[in-house]
Amino acid sequence: MKLHPVLVLDRTYTPVSIFSHKKAFILDLLNKCEVLQYYKSIKLSSPTMDYPAPLVIRIPVLLRHWQSPTPTRRAVFIRDNFTCAYCGKIVKDNNATIDHVLPKSRGGTWSWTNLVTCCNECNQKKGNRLPEEAGMPLLYKPKRPSSFQIALNRWRNKINREFLEALSLYGIIVDKKKLPEGSR
Repeated sequence: MKLHPVLVLDRTYTPVSIFSHKKAFILDLLNKCEVLQYYKSIKLSSPTMDYPAPLVIRIPVLLRHWQSPTPTRRAVFIRDNFTCAYCGKIVKDNNATIDHVLPKSRGGTWSWTNLVTCCNECNQKKGNRLPEEAGMPLLYKPKRPSSFQIALNRWRNKINREFLEALSLYGIIVDKKKLPEGSR
């Protein structure tokens, strides 16, 4: 069964995450959320009846801790859309590395603003230098994402038109150029 994204809002209607429609349906069955909008085109079927699939849900808690995710290797790749910060090449997991903009040997830290996705070739070329010293300017400035931004990037290959419309209702604008062809 194909998974469909569900926008998750906290009690203040702030976007905090994206769940699968299955997880959202279970939360609804357990009365752990309020469904604000359903998919028009997607139904969940049981042997006896069909149920509408949730599109937007609201959970009754305030999730402040989700605003500052920890910079893990995978989260940095997802934040950067698996794109090398120096050459712009899309990298696969096996060719992706994390680069410290300010090298560790010069006091660089493991932080969102000092870590970027990098291909092996660019990482070796840059070495233990600053981007300016290596003649390799950054294509984008690394910054701390919200958990919602990480979730949106993680789900980017499954975003459909109905989901984009729901996002816009809640004031979330998505750059359609960064989405796969089928979701535009």
